[in-house]
Formats: sequence, structure tokens, C-alpha cells
Amino acid sequence: MTPFDIFLSLLLGIIIVGGAFVLCMAKELAGINRLLLWSRGQLDSFTARGQTTTSEKEKRAIEEVLSRCEKLKQVSLEDWDFKSENFSLIEKISSIYHPDASVPLEQARLGDILDAIQEANQKVLSVIHLPRINSVTQFRLIQVLENLNSSSNNKNSDREKSRGIWSRLLKPVFLMGQTRVVRSLLTQWVLLVGEAAIKVYGTRSEESDVEAEAILAEWDTLQDEPSVPLSENVEQIVSSSKKEILFSATSISWKRARKIYISLADQIARHYHSDSPFPIYEVRVCDLLKSVADTLEAIGRLSQKPVLNKLLRVRVSQLTQARDFALPLGQNKIMEWVNRYQVGSVAKWSHTLYKTLQKKQPGVLLRDVVFSVVKEGGKRWLVLHLHRKIAVEANKLYGR
Repeated sequence: MTPFDIFLSLLLGIIIVGGAFVLCMAKELAGINRLLLWSRGQLDSFTARGQTTTSEKEKRAIEEVLSRCEKLKQVSLEDWDFKSENFSLIEKISSIYHPDASVPLEQARLGDILDAIQEANQKVLSVIHLPRINSVTQFRLIQVLENLNSSSNNKNSDREKSRGIWSRLLKPVFLMGQTRVVRSLLTQWVLLVGEAAIKVYGTRSEESDVEAEAILAEWDTLQDEPSVPLSENVEQIVSSSKKEILFSATSISWKRARKIYISLADQIARHYHSDSPFPIYEVRVCDLLKSVADTLEAIGRLSQKPVLNKLLRVRVSQLTQARDFALPLGQNKIMEWVNRYQVGSVAKWSHTLYKTLQKKQPGVLLRDVVFSVVKEGGKRWLVLHLHRKIAVEANKLYGR
């Protein structure tokens, strides 16, 4: 066999292997291409909106969103601070629409927030229903975070050696495609958050006062949803985390609630992936998309509860500005009653407290005092409601 024949044989072999690889990857490549084209269309549409709007505030808000998308293109995925970028974007848009407010973030109305969440859910579902999207999002987040991957190389070395030679040779190709998928989905999330913030803070709705007494009167009808059973170990994690809310001697701030939620998800992830250096990232992208959609849908359904529906036209600032009063029962009893009524619906203690105060000291039931009862009771119920929802979703995500 001449050298030329050997060369032709090698070339033919490479072509055959390359063709087989392309055929095997056809669905994945088509799915990635479909996602990237759809993502590009969404970005172009949002850009066009900024060029055609007559509102100066909306134009500035859209420019802010687009600048975040551009920033995301420039940084590595592991350097993208997901939580702080989302929060700062919402904060910036709120300040654009409410520059004179002391706390622009609190100018959102609850009804507008729930409407925006329902719209966001529909957009997430649009991504989930894209052709072949499920096949291109089967990988775990940790696989595309280069620094995290390098940190866990030693623990995963045996698993890497057990893979075939082709899997190891083609790993850079897979990683490139997965990275583009994650970056595209993150860009869509930035657009989603930006559009939601513009809707929430750019909407001019009629003001509405809170009828605190009417809300308290109906809180006995506020029932928790049926609890989804969890394994014994996970239930212990959830119960321990829940006590931080139930037995808190002070009001639960949303900042503190967020820390509790993140810690809860991290503990559940660590329970299922104890050998991973970064358990929170041991989640498949396809499962994460479905979980986000389920969570947004559940939050959006809160507006269907009659008692909560009464709060939809209320600004967040009206809730956060209510004060905890030193009630004339010897000392501040609000938190004592929170800790006393720990059975069933947390909201019921508020109505009980209200009726007790009405009998003992009817003259002190000023609007702000009653409003304080509404604020703390409603917030504790909502914090616990979301706590259970996050626990259930985290269990599904990391238990697979």
C-alpha cells in the first residue's frame, strides 16, 4: 500500500467518523440553533421596542436592560453574579420610574407584580416548548462552569476515565454548545426580568387603601395548600429551616427570608449531592426551566385567593411602612401572638389578636395599629407558603 493509499484511507476514516458524529448530533445542533435564533429574535424585538417608544422613561429602562445583556456577553458565566445582577436591574428600573421616592423598589403594587409573574411564566413556557429544547438542556449547570469544573476535577477523575475516548475527545465540542445554551437562557432571563420590572413600575394604576379590618375578618378562610410529602431526611431539613421563621422574635424581613430560602435550597442540594464541591449547581437545565415555570405559576395563583385579592392594588410601601406598635397590654404583644399561634394557618393569629384587642382596648385600634397586624400576619403566611414551595421544588430538582 502506497503512502497515498494510506492517506486516502485515513481521510476516508475521518470523513466517516465526522459524518457519524454530525448525524448523532443533528438533533442537538438543530435544537441549539433553534434556541439561538429564537433568543436573537426576542432580543431584536425588545431593541426595536426601545427605538419606537415615545416614553423617555421606558427608553431609559430598555437601554438599561440591553446594557446588562451586552455585559453578559463579555463576562464568563462563573463571573456572572445572578442574584445581584437581577436585583440591581430591578432597582435601577424602579428608580427610573420613581426618581423622587425614598425607596423606589417599594412603589410596586402587588397586583402588578402578580400580573408580571404570570406573563413571565408564559414566556418561560415558550422556551420549554421550543422544538428539541429538552434534548439540548439535559446537562447539569456545573458542567459549564469552568472554574467549578476545574475545582472538582480530582473528585471526578475516576468518572472521566470510565468514559470512552470519543466522549473525552468531543467534550470541548459539547461544552461549547452547552455554554452557548446557558448564556442564551441567561440573556432571556435578563430580558424577562427587565420587561417585568418595566411593567410593574411603569404601570399607572388607581390608588387603593387597605381595608385592614375587612382583611382580618376573612383571614380565617385562608387555608394552606395540601402539603407534598417529602422524605424523612429532607423533612428534617425543611422543619429546621422553617423554625427560623416560626420562632423569630422579630419581624421577618424579605432580605432575611431570601437568605433562609437560599440556605434551604443549598442544604437540600447538599443532602442529595454530598460528594460535590458545589451541590447547588448539580441541577439539570431542563429540570430548572420546568421548576421556574411551576414556581411562577404557583405564585401567580395567589391572586385567586379572595382575601389576598383585596391587597392587589396596594403598594409595597404601604405594607413596609406600617409600624409595630407597643400595644397597651403591658408590652408589644404582636410577636408574642405570632409565636403562640403555631398550628395550622399562621394568618389566623392576626384575626384572633385583633378581636382580643377590640374587646380589651377598643379605643387604641387606630388604623396603623390594625395595619401592623395585617402586615405581619400576611407576611408570615406568605413567607411560609413560599418556603414550602421552594422546599418541594428543590427536592424535585436535586432528588432526580
